[in-house]
Amino acid sequence: MTERDELTSRLQVLSEQEATQTALFQQVAAARYGLGVTDMKALSILLREGPQTAGALMARLHVTSGAVTGVVDRLSGAGLVRREHDPSDRRRVVVSVLPEGLAEREDVYAGIGQAFQELYASYTLEELRFLARHLERSVEITTEQTAIVAGRD
Repeated sequence: MTERDELTSRLQVLSEQEATQTALFQQVAAARYGLGVTDMKALSILLREGPQTAGALMARLHVTSGAVTGVVDRLSGAGLVRREHDPSDRRRVVVSVLPEGLAEREDVYAGIGQAFQELYASYTLEELRFLARHLERSVEITTEQTAIVAGRD
C-alpha cells in the first residue's frame, strides 16, 4: 500500500470519526437547551441565513411540514424564534431568531469555538487556505449527497 493509499484510508476513518463526534456534540448541546438536534439545526440556519419561511426550513432540514411545525413550535416555546406573517403573502409564515432569547442562555458552543480558534491559530496562512477549500468542498459534497439520499425516500 502506498503512502497516498494509507493517508486516504486514514482521512476516511478520521472524517467518519469527526462526523460522529460532531453529531454527539450537537446532541449534547441541544439537550442543554432542552431541544433536539433538528431544532438546533433550524436555529443555526436562521442565525446564519436570516429569516426563513416554514416551507424553506422544511426543505433545508429535509423534514415534513408537520415536523417543521413541531420544530418551530419548540423554538418559539423556548423563546428563541418568532413567527410572523409574510407581508407579501399573509398565508406564509416567516420564522426569525429572537436575539434576546439567545442572550438569556448559556452559550454551549463557546468552548468548542474557542478550542477551534486556538487550533486555527497554530496553522500557517497556506494551511488555513487549504482547510477552507477542503471544508467548502466537503460542505458541497455533503449537501449534494444529502439531496440524493433524500430523493430516495
